[in-house]
Amino acid sequence: MRCRSILVCLLLLSCLPLAGCMKKLRVDPVPEPDLQSFELGARIRAISIQKLTQKMRRGELTTTVAYDSFCVPQKVGASDGVRYDLRDDELLEVFNDEATDNGFKVTGNPRTLFEDPGRSYAELWIGGNISELRRNICFPLADWGNPLPSKGEANMVVDWEVYSTVDRQVVLRRTTTGYGKLDSAMDGGSAEVLRITFAHAARGLLADEEFRKLVTMPDGSAYMAPQLTQGQEAARPVLADVRVQLAGPDTPRVPLDSVRNSVVLVQVGDGHGSGFVITGDGYMLTNYHVVKEAERVRVRFQNGASVIVRVVARDQRRDVALLKAEMDGLRPLHVQVADVATGDEVFPVGAPMLETLSGTISRGIASGYRREPEGRVLQSDATIFGGNSGGPLVDRNGHVVAITVSGMQENGVPIGVNFFIPIVEALKKLGIPTTP
Repeated sequence: MRCRSILVCLLLLSCLPLAGCMKKLRVDPVPEPDLQSFELGARIRAISIQKLTQKMRRGELTTTVAYDSFCVPQKVGASDGVRYDLRDDELLEVFNDEATDNGFKVTGNPRTLFEDPGRSYAELWIGGNISELRRNICFPLADWGNPLPSKGEANMVVDWEVYSTVDRQVVLRRTTTGYGKLDSAMDGGSAEVLRITFAHAARGLLADEEFRKLVTMPDGSAYMAPQLTQGQEAARPVLADVRVQLAGPDTPRVPLDSVRNSVVLVQVGDGHGSGFVITGDGYMLTNYHVVKEAERVRVRFQNGASVIVRVVARDQRRDVALLKAEMDGLRPLHVQVADVATGDEVFPVGAPMLETLSGTISRGIASGYRREPEGRVLQSDATIFGGNSGGPLVDRNGHVVAITVSGMQENGVPIGVNFFIPIVEALKKLGIPTTP
């Protein structure tokens, strides 16, 4: 019996040098980022994490795995150098949770089963690539017949890019390092270590001073009309410098082909709407739901010229917004202050469905005005689709009578019941004079 014990001891001792040859990867703690709260009342630009990949140097050791209570590594993993798309990975949810919990305005929900339309409104898109990963994972109960619980620690390096959907270019690059440790084994512990580590790296970006400057809007960039209950009125700024051209009996008729030259494509994120010029010095109208809380958007004219404009005023309840381009010599449309008669022909102009269809003109008749909680709307059977929003509805003289806002559908098919905001009421809500 004694000889057998000695033999066992010798066998154990002979294994120690072999086990010692496989070392754990070096994993170092990383200080927690100094993530400050935004100032009270700060206006934050919408962000959306659009892309997350993993690509590391081929052959680089990334993982050690142990299957005993001593957590002595028995297997190693290395990178194959291939770029993997983690677009559907739960790490995107981790980023959104970290950003939301720290006061950032996040659009796009990776948990949704269908495409989230909110993703298209983000002014800043976030992309990241995991370029380094070192983790030591241990399954301490595996030699006791329970292979599920695991624990460990990890380092992760993420290379971030921030893309401005308005400027159409990458405006910031940063690299952050995350650290995560799980001391007690749990089911799914190896995945939890990754989540903790990635969350730490994400907080590094969220705490970056330059990144926070990008997402914070300057004070006074645009006023938001107060949201009032029905019947309430409130004082608002009067935009006396916005002088629209009112149509009168002697105002010349504008051919429809010329009307489209005053209509613009409004590009926000990866979505679009329409708008139109109301003054020669660069003021334009569109819908609030096209620009939402954006401070800047890009507009494109029919000749292909593209410029960045400011959102200078908006009214969410009435669904209108005022844009300003720093340019002169534009050709504004005339505004018809009188109601259009029932049965008169009307023509919506905009970009239905596709940006390439900007300047599309359709035709219908005015079906009359209806009262909605937000105010009056003009009903018409004139065909509109998504992308027409914010474009003008003109009469047979080419003068603006309303702004395209919405249409009714059945099973996704338009049914010819569409609604337009009377132009006079839209201007009034924004504080723009409608008298000579």
